Amino acid sequence: MGFKRIDVKEIKGFKLGNAENQATGTGCTVIISEEGAVAGVDIRGGGPATRETDLLKSENTVQSVNAVVLSGGSAFGLEAGSGVMKYLEDKGVGFNMGNRCIPIVTQASLYDLDVGSADVRPDVEMGKQACISAYEDKFEHGNHGAGTGASVGKLYGMDRAMKSSLGTFACSDGVLEVGAIAAVNALGDVYNGNNNIIAGLLSKDKCYIKGSISVMKNHVHGEAGPEAPDIRDPFKRGDVNTTFKFDNGEEVDLAVEASVENKADYLTEAAIKSTLESQVPLQAKAESLSARAEPESASAVADASISNAEVTSVDPDTRGEVNDIEARIEELQAELDDAGSDEPEYEPITVEEMGYDVPFNTTISCLITNAKLTKPQANKLASILHDGYARAIKPVHSTLDGDAIFVMSTNQIEVNFDAFAALATDILQYSVIDSALAATDAYGLKSSRSIIGK
Repeated sequence: MGFKRIDVKEIKGFKLGNAENQATGTGCTVIISEEGAVAGVDIRGGGPATRETDLLKSENTVQSVNAVVLSGGSAFGLEAGSGVMKYLEDKGVGFNMGNRCIPIVTQASLYDLDVGSADVRPDVEMGKQACISAYEDKFEHGNHGAGTGASVGKLYGMDRAMKSSLGTFACSDGVLEVGAIAAVNALGDVYNGNNNIIAGLLSKDKCYIKGSISVMKNHVHGEAGPEAPDIRDPFKRGDVNTTFKFDNGEEVDLAVEASVENKADYLTEAAIKSTLESQVPLQAKAESLSARAEPESASAVADASISNAEVTSVDPDTRGEVNDIEARIEELQAELDDAGSDEPEYEPITVEEMGYDVPFNTTISCLITNAKLTKPQANKLASILHDGYARAIKPVHSTLDGDAIFVMSTNQIEVNFDAFAALATDILQYSVIDSALAATDAYGLKSSRSIIGK
């Protein structure tokens, strides 16, 4: 029959809801399974903010959960989970403990405190409101829920970051249903299925996507040279011909490489000057010509790098050759300047500075399905699903990310685990991509729609 795309809300057995404060730039998302869903989790990165994830370990007693909460607010936002617990308790949803039921609610939060107001975070009341939204079947992707204050591309802080959001993707073959909800708030950039950046670190003028990976590679150890190119022009430029031919047929190779592939080897003004001044063949030719001049002129010619103003006493034939070399240098200089005309300004950054003043991040998501999974399989699947993050987010799992993936299954349809994992990984990847495409400009941050269009 084949798979077709569906709305993630169509997956049976789950209720999805959002609550947010648009004015302050934060919110939360809840995924509810009243009957309980087999669940697993896998957390990567160095800065997680989570609630009750240990109970999802395969060896622990609880086999199913009633809700997964994705929220903003960093660790403060974990309060929203208490609101979800209270709401579900009032509805009689949870683990039966005789005369009391305890809703099993697990959660992960992302850091959005540098967007909007840091003093407003998801709290108990917002958690309740997200549940109300779920039961009223009100759920939207984009700048909603946990994705309200989400952003990406924060290598240089919020000034050059882009807006991300809550992304979704789901599909069904008529029997099997699987979908993902992802709040993407990464240090890195979002890539589409063709490995092109669609949201991330902006150029200084905020008109183009710079790309974090190229910048980071250029600063692996201490201060480095110019940044790698903007994503706008990733094409190869031709070599500049640096060979000079004299009237007598003699050739001198000036040996100035201007080959620029992907603009990664653009020469700065300092590099151009240094390269020109260090050309041994050219200097040797200048000294040879100077030796044929009057003694008082020889020093001036050499010291002034064959400046025409300093060779007035050189014989006419020799002076003509000197003029030809000088003209070639000027021509070469113009070609090099033109090749690097749109090179971004040098932005030095030290290893000590890299990452430590960068806002905290974290991408959090939940895969929901009706596939039959054991608890160990759900945890294994959550681990595999990080491949979807890696395909769509670069870099991923930094020390400043607390990336977490939940899996929830209503346990109905038999599947081949490995084949299902491959499908689910694609779906999670697409939900991350959707987080960039569904975002709109907000809180002074540009979205993918503003930079590259739909």
